[in-house]
Amino acid sequence: MKKVHLQLNQLLHRHDLSITQLHIKTGIRRATLSELASGKRQRIQLEHIDKIVSALNIKDMNDLFRIEEEDE
Repeated sequence: MKKVHLQLNQLLHRHDLSITQLHIKTGIRRATLSELASGKRQRIQLEHIDKIVSALNIKDMNDLFRIEEEDE
């Protein structure tokens, strides 16, 4: 089975940003961003994707997500 992972930690590191700084840029709650970055949150709102993409100037969705095979 395949699983989609949000690569938020990698993006924050690449852009030299903290979760707090991304919170300020996007208006998304820090707790939500923290859960997304740690993989604790299984769902993401399209509005949040839009805000993150805009704040980090992402042009390719492959930068935001990766697909992995999960062990069954």
